Formats: sequence, C-alpha cells, structure tokens
Amino acid sequence: MSAHMLREEVAGRIEGLPPSLPAVYMRGGTSKGMFFHAGDLPPAGGDRDRVLLAVMGSPDPLQIDGMGGTVSSTSKAIIVEAGPDDAVTYWFAQVGVDEARVDWSGNCGNLTTAVAPFAIEEGLVPAAHDVTRVRLINGNTGIEIHAEVPTPGGRVATTGGLAIAGVPGTGAPVVTRYLDPAGGVLGALMPLGSARSTLDTPHGAVEVSVVDAAHPNVFARIADVAPDSVGRSVADLNADPDFLARTEAVRAAAAVAVGAAPDVSGAARDAPAVPRLLLVGPGDGVADISVLAFSMGRVHRGLPMTGALCLAAAACIPGSIVAEAAGGTTGVVRVRHPLGISEAVAECAPGGEIVSVGVVRTARRLMDGRVYPREY
Repeated sequence: MSAHMLREEVAGRIEGLPPSLPAVYMRGGTSKGMFFHAGDLPPAGGDRDRVLLAVMGSPDPLQIDGMGGTVSSTSKAIIVEAGPDDAVTYWFAQVGVDEARVDWSGNCGNLTTAVAPFAIEEGLVPAAHDVTRVRLINGNTGIEIHAEVPTPGGRVATTGGLAIAGVPGTGAPVVTRYLDPAGGVLGALMPLGSARSTLDTPHGAVEVSVVDAAHPNVFARIADVAPDSVGRSVADLNADPDFLARTEAVRAAAAVAVGAAPDVSGAARDAPAVPRLLLVGPGDGVADISVLAFSMGRVHRGLPMTGALCLAAAACIPGSIVAEAAGGTTGVVRVRHPLGISEAVAECAPGGEIVSVGVVRTARRLMDGRVYPREY
C-alpha cells in the first residue's frame, strides 16, 4: 500500500482525538524518540499504531511530514504511565520509516535511559536530593529495570562528565540495571536450547548463538557471514542490497527457528526485530569484542543498547559465539562498534543464571509541547 493510500485510509478514523497531542522529544543514549503519557493516546492497538505512524511521518523514507529522523534509531516512541507499587510502566514502539509498521515486540536500551528522567520531570516520581532511584517495568517484555538518575537539588541533571560514543560532548550518567533479564520475549535465555546452533540459509549453513536477555539477538561471526564488511562504512553497506539480503537471511532463519515467524519469506514482516542480528569478531586490544549490528533490515550506525546488554549476558555462556569472540571476558565487556566503544556489564550467578545486565548512558529532554500529526 502506498503512503498516499495509507493516509487516505486512516484519515478521520479515530474519533475523539484532538488535532495535536502533548508530547516530549527526548534523547536517550544514541537514540531519539517521542514520549507520551498513555492517557493521551488511544488504547494499545491499531488506532495507537496509526497515531504513532502519523506523528513520525511514516511511511516515507525521509519522514519529511513528521518527527522521525529517517533511520531506526530516530524513529521510536515511548508510552509511559504510573505502574504498580510506585513503579513506572513504559512501552517501547519501533516505528517503521518507509513502511507502515509499528513493532512492540522488544525494548530499546538507549531510550530506556530517558524513561526515568522523563518520569521525574513529569511528576510521576518525586525527585530525591542527590540521586533518584526509579523502578521501571518494560511493558513489552515484563522485565524490571532499576534506574539511577542524578538529581542534585531535586532536579534532573543534564550536564556531567560522561562521554558516550556517538553523542557529542558529555552528560550526566544515568545507570539502568535490568533484573532477571533472561527469556523476556522468547521464554528462555537460550531459545534454541544450546549455546550454539547451525542455521541453513540460501548462502550456506551458519553457526550462531541465539540469546534472549533484555532482547533476543542472534549472534554470528563476521568472518562467516560478512567478511566483505571489513573496512566499509555503514552508508556503503546499507547501499549494498546483496549484502543486506545475505545478512537478513541469517536473521530470518533465526526468526523461524525460535518461532517468531512462520517462514523466512515473512520474517521481515512478522518479526522484523525478533531476533536482531549482531555479527561479532575478536577485540583489538582496547575493546574486548567487535560488533556489526543490524536493526529493521539495515546496518545500525552504532550499537543498540539492548544488543550490548544481551552481548554481555552471552559472554557469560560457555561455548557461545560471543564467549569465543570475547576471549573469555565476562562482567564488564568493552564493545567496538562503528561509532566507537561502549561498555555493558552482566552479573552472572555461579550456575550460569543472568542476575542482571546494565549500562551507563546519558539522556536529555530536547523539546516539549504539542505535536501536530498530519492526520490519523
């Protein structure tokens, strides 16, 4: 369906919504997105999806008539409401750029960094004097996350000395720890039952590790799947349809293997983000491991934080592709990606259970007010 036909179909269908909605535009880590209170949107379902598509200006590769930034890391939304027992519940939406698709199947580790600051600034959680601790529940996966936000003088700090790869300057550190993160989407840390499996693809058999911690990811060796990626830019790789088709074939085979899609031909439609694909290679003396990440069928310009979290958990699994590439490094793992180096940490119990995974990022409110979608 063309963008024009979609707009004609959805226009005027949602009764009772005003022509503009209160919204906040926030950066979390290396992602940006629109933040909404749940009560300002329709209930979960088709109407909510249509509103988010209209807000972002999708489907359109330029998203010229909306708030989207033309790539997956800037075409996101967070919906927040008060949760049980003083927690804050939030839902993450990955909004398609050039397709009329909203994916609710997982989480975004970068934008999660901004949820607790948003909740404090919006009055959902009272600010403490120095550091405010916020208990978050991700509605997509059910995983509980503990966030620590610097709030000197009772206000969210936005300035500080933490630099993160891919974001100019420095900011105040926000800590997020994901508790008991295994199996939040697919029901098990190793959905295929073992640390390694072999997938058949049109380009040959590929050895992989599928791990579900914070978000499901399929890990494979760069040397096995994409040796031709070495030395090439993200833009160059994303302009190579043969390369994208070859890498997506691995992800699609994994989606079928874990039951997220009925067949490889429909995997991009039925399970575009479950699992995500991360290709790994050895470290370089500074980083413990190197990564080429993918999101919504394209090479990610950096590294999704849920990918970093899952990778840190996978490094704890003996025999996994990640443990092999990382050379046995566990705990704090330094990850080389196209934007630089990021760190993720995993706390593993002696029996192999993943107690928690965490990252330290920065976040900042960029704009607030009302957003005016073209039409619903």
